[in-house]
Amino acid sequence: MSLEFSASNILWHEFEKNNVPSPAADSEQLDKVKSFVNAFFQSHSRINEAPLRPVSRWYNADNLTFTAMLKKLVTQLEEQALVNDLDLVVLTHWTPDAEIGASVTNAIIYETGSHNAFGIAISDHGLSSAFVALQIIEDYLEDIGGDGRSRKALLMMADQDAILYDSPYLASFRPSASCCLLLLQSFAPAGVRSVPGNIIFKNYQKTALPLSGAGIYPLLSTLDMFSDTENKLPLIILTTMQLSSVLRRDENFPSIQIETWDDALLSSAPWVLLKKLARNNTRFLFIVPEGKNMIFASFVMEG
Repeated sequence: MSLEFSASNILWHEFEKNNVPSPAADSEQLDKVKSFVNAFFQSHSRINEAPLRPVSRWYNADNLTFTAMLKKLVTQLEEQALVNDLDLVVLTHWTPDAEIGASVTNAIIYETGSHNAFGIAISDHGLSSAFVALQIIEDYLEDIGGDGRSRKALLMMADQDAILYDSPYLASFRPSASCCLLLLQSFAPAGVRSVPGNIIFKNYQKTALPLSGAGIYPLLSTLDMFSDTENKLPLIILTTMQLSSVLRRDENFPSIQIETWDDALLSSAPWVLLKKLARNNTRFLFIVPEGKNMIFASFVMEG
């Protein structure tokens, strides 16, 4: 089955940074949250004590929970598309929610009225969570698509700028509370695509990180990301600021357009950039280095 989406059905929003301190009246609740964080540290054999400032900022972010942020986008999506017939709702996130124990997918399923939809959440994959989700969505919709009709899925990304403890790594991104969603459709091979100009998901791959930047271009030639016909189309690489600098120094990449996303948007960042760059008869390749691995997701937008 072919998994597709329209650039117009990529919706996103960046929220104001939350720097308002919690009032003194909430000191009892803050103590409870600090106790929770301290227990979390202890369970991981850490002797850290929860600082008041990050705990206070996180506690005060209860008006920017994943559910609250995403409902804003769902309302916008309902103005331009039918969403009460979803088959699958998937949440991906990099940072924790400001609401512990809540099922965001169930809340969105209820909000859209897609009461027969299945909901799951994917985390612990960092920035590439949504790339993994696309492959999972494609596989799931194919498994339930035996009747030959088209299927729908809603892919959602959400992240907080406030977490329960100090994280220099997260702070280096200057993060914003942000969210993004994609309305996806899957068509059987014999089906007719909804609208010319849809963005088609092609492939997700994870490989070992090359030993040097010079090994990235040879690696691309070994990946089965596009068909022979698609390989003739112009290619745009979307990636991180750090990796873009490496690619631009490689003499093999001068004819390839390389674009960098806004790290502050965390999980939403690649999709915000894709919406901006979407154009007919073009290939798009997301590249994300993660630890010892390199993650790829490929797309084609045909005319």
